[in-house]
Amino acid sequence: MNVPAQILRPIQPQPVVAPQFLNFRSLAGLVGDGGRRIRAGRLFRSGDFHQLDAAGAETLRLLGLNAVCDLRSAGEHQRHPSLLPAAGIPLAMEPPEADPSAATRVVGDPSATPQDVRIAMFDVYSGMPHRFATALRGVFEAALASRGGLLVQCAIGKDRTGVAVALLLAALGVPRETIMADYVVSNAARDAIFDAMAARNPGRGAPPAALLDPLLAADPDYLRAFWSQLDVDFGGEVGYLTSELGLGQDAVDELRANWLA
Repeated sequence: MNVPAQILRPIQPQPVVAPQFLNFRSLAGLVGDGGRRIRAGRLFRSGDFHQLDAAGAETLRLLGLNAVCDLRSAGEHQRHPSLLPAAGIPLAMEPPEADPSAATRVVGDPSATPQDVRIAMFDVYSGMPHRFATALRGVFEAALASRGGLLVQCAIGKDRTGVAVALLLAALGVPRETIMADYVVSNAARDAIFDAMAARNPGRGAPPAALLDPLLAADPDYLRAFWSQLDVDFGGEVGYLTSELGLGQDAVDELRANWLA
């Protein structure tokens, strides 16, 4: 396999768009608490790996990846089982029962408009702190247990992954503007995401482009909707990590000690 050069760089301004590494990137080098940077080989994010082969799996292992938080729902796992455990990269948490992306099914409504899809996406993000709390708690448990590289992924690596990574980065002391800059990088993988969705659903006609645009976009307003809900209900990320996810300062300090250099 010809591995894209950027997959080996510690800091990636663009996602990898090769089919095996959908919307894949390392978070190494982002600046967190006290000016310390995230260590190389610690934290990665991605879409799924439905085209992964042996060479691709070996590349992931060479990067130091040894555990994955797959945020796809139990139903998604049944339809498209992860290929990573067979490649020696185990799942670090049980598949979530909740599927906060269910609101996006509006794209299958023949009467839906782009504005309907956009409203549904705001509902997904603003509902994530409560609807997806159990899964997000599992991500932090896996992060604290990890002594190697941890991957956070979902189907396309944008929404569920985006929120989970935003919280992990906040716990590491990365500011919101930097988190947002990483979030919108997923827009560079939009064509690859569309192709991957088509490959997973052969024979099914694609929704109109006007409906897909708000669905596939890493729109800054979506992530702001998530943050706004955190601010209103929990006083921000610190309050959410403490009261909803049960993370004390000792856990945050441990995560920073393990992941920041």
